[in-house]
Amino acid sequence: MSAPTQDKTTAAGYRFGDFQVDVDARKLTRAGEPVPLPSRVYDVLVYLIENRERPVQKDEIITAIWSEVIVTDDSLIHAISVLRRALSDERQNPTYIETIPRRGYRFIAEVTTGSAETAPPRELPPERADRPLPPAAVPAAAPMPKPTGWRRFSEALMVAGLAAAVVAILLQVMGPGGQETAGTASVRLYQPPPSGTSIASGGVLSPDGRYLMFVARDESDGHKGLWVRALQSGEMWTLEGTTGASKPFWAPDSRRLGFFANGQLMTTDINSESLQAVAPVLTPGGAAWNADDRILFAEWASGLYLVPASGDGAVTDVLTLSRAAEDIAFSWPQFFPDNERYLYQVVSLDPGRTGVYVGNLATREQVKLLDTTSPATLAPPRHLLHVRNDMLIAEEFDPQWLELTGRAMVIARGITEPSLTADNIVSASSDLIAFEQGLRQQNLVWYDRRGERLGNLNMPTVLFNPRVSPDGTELLASSSITNNPGLWIASLAREEYARLENDAIAPVWSPDGRHVAFTAHGGYDMKIRSRQGEGASQLLTSDDAVMILNDWSVDGSEILFSKPGSDADLDLWRIRLDDGSKMPLLATEHSESQARLSPDGQWVAYTSDESGAQQVYVDRYPGLGARQQVSLSGGGQPQWQADQQALYFLSSDRAIMSVDVSNSGNLDSTLVVSEPRRLFRPAVAGDPDGARDYFAVVNNGERFLVDNAEGMDRNQGITVIVNWAETLQDNAAGLDTTF
Repeated sequence: MSAPTQDKTTAAGYRFGDFQVDVDARKLTRAGEPVPLPSRVYDVLVYLIENRERPVQKDEIITAIWSEVIVTDDSLIHAISVLRRALSDERQNPTYIETIPRRGYRFIAEVTTGSAETAPPRELPPERADRPLPPAAVPAAAPMPKPTGWRRFSEALMVAGLAAAVVAILLQVMGPGGQETAGTASVRLYQPPPSGTSIASGGVLSPDGRYLMFVARDESDGHKGLWVRALQSGEMWTLEGTTGASKPFWAPDSRRLGFFANGQLMTTDINSESLQAVAPVLTPGGAAWNADDRILFAEWASGLYLVPASGDGAVTDVLTLSRAAEDIAFSWPQFFPDNERYLYQVVSLDPGRTGVYVGNLATREQVKLLDTTSPATLAPPRHLLHVRNDMLIAEEFDPQWLELTGRAMVIARGITEPSLTADNIVSASSDLIAFEQGLRQQNLVWYDRRGERLGNLNMPTVLFNPRVSPDGTELLASSSITNNPGLWIASLAREEYARLENDAIAPVWSPDGRHVAFTAHGGYDMKIRSRQGEGASQLLTSDDAVMILNDWSVDGSEILFSKPGSDADLDLWRIRLDDGSKMPLLATEHSESQARLSPDGQWVAYTSDESGAQQVYVDRYPGLGARQQVSLSGGGQPQWQADQQALYFLSSDRAIMSVDVSNSGNLDSTLVVSEPRRLFRPAVAGDPDGARDYFAVVNNGERFLVDNAEGMDRNQGITVIVNWAETLQDNAAGLDTTF
């Protein structure tokens, strides 16, 4: 296809906002600085500008821009997405490109025409060298070339010229026929966040070493999605239909991929053309795809399961958590090349049980391979990568006998140990490894309602699920279930604290503050104990599904909790303390969770994804029937002010929101809620749809205790080391393998 033609009477350039288009030079600049665009994306921009007086149908654009190839709407959607990022435009509140629902697009900015002040015109090359081949046309790759020399690629280089830079380096070290020359060394590359986003996962390398996949969060709306970068061409794009994605993984063919979102194990391909729900998964702990087209996935609170990638077959049990062994979680499975053996992590209350294991689909045998709290990554043929004491370590092992050789070397320092919540897993493929550089620290931080930081609540370990006592003097919180689990109580006035239990998740206070309830054994047992620590905890109930405690009723008679229904969506339940009887409060085909009762006990705030996005609602309790939507653009984790004059929640972009609440106090009265207003946006350690609490309100909304994520720079990127094994030789001398 040729570029959109320009009539002789048409101006040689266009100006809109801070941007200038030089039609002859095929160049877009912003305030004089070049804005790189793939050729097809540039053509779409010019076509929309030239037809700006009217909405342009999708089919018309596709016919004009992709006239010589057959493509679907996804190619245009991707091009518009890339264009909007380059223009810093928003789909919901556009400045330049307006979406006409079910029809097409329209360029809406004011445009002036005239000669562009650019470099001399150049002819368009006959072939679009900067357009990546579609996956079906990518030829079989030679082994990933191994560049020489260490260097750090700046963001500008990665965005504007990664492909050219990498190719230039590769040509320096490749001999005739594409063979590697002697004396090669490691090269360190850097993948910054796409414009307008922050990276929300580690980088996952495709098996053929051609692509890097990661999760990024849109900073304007807080939504997460999958991105793919072609390492050789430098092209980068977002995958449609992956909103809310976590824990992505590749198929062996390096074209298909999987991820978890909205309670489902999903698959798609690098063109977003085959989106499919494979199986419901409530507590995803990672997954792996083998050459037999089967996916092994972890429900971290229950076990490992196998399902056909087609989604047509039944889910079968592979390995179940053992309560006798005090197992808490299984996570991060990864297949060996033989497609039967797999690597996975076990987290247990028994330190001797915790570690990295090898399982076998055929024999059902399990062998402990590595004694570590960090999940491990298989780096064929003979290494395991894991993090210990902030160091990324390559541990050599014998893959046949499944024994460590005793040789361990440091690849990088200043690395945060991967976790289930951060998704910062280390990835390896052939001679490439990818990881997030930098240390992340979580702590509880005080803020006032203006967002001013007032100080830290110093505790001996990282704590989650903060719950302030009814009188505002004490804090309940639980520590990490995968590292040093337990239930803690702390004074908010003095630096005094104590561990009440060694196995506890998501605690809640009784209304009088004299007792606490929590779950244990991965969420299957619900227990109650005195807050003062005397006596043992008492088992209230056990269930065959994970229970997440939400709140304790004002009269003290029952506890609200959520648990998965038959389709893995969460439902709201009540349990009576006098006889242990359970009854559903709200059980639908959607997910309802995060219930919090009003101080007068007449209303319940909760979240539901009935609208297609998680929103906050309030309804009468316990009879329901007077529901009102509180959030407008998504949100979660509602909390009442102690005097019931306000309700707070986290917005989809993780800001703390406030809603005024009023009613007459009569049982038949209607609750009146105002439009939400944003208070401040702290560095919250998770998303509003998470199962745990990320903030607590005290002093009638004058102070907030936030689960804060220190060191989580929104500009933090992903490091990729090419020919990483050379690092082993560089670091081999004098290393202490005991760490």
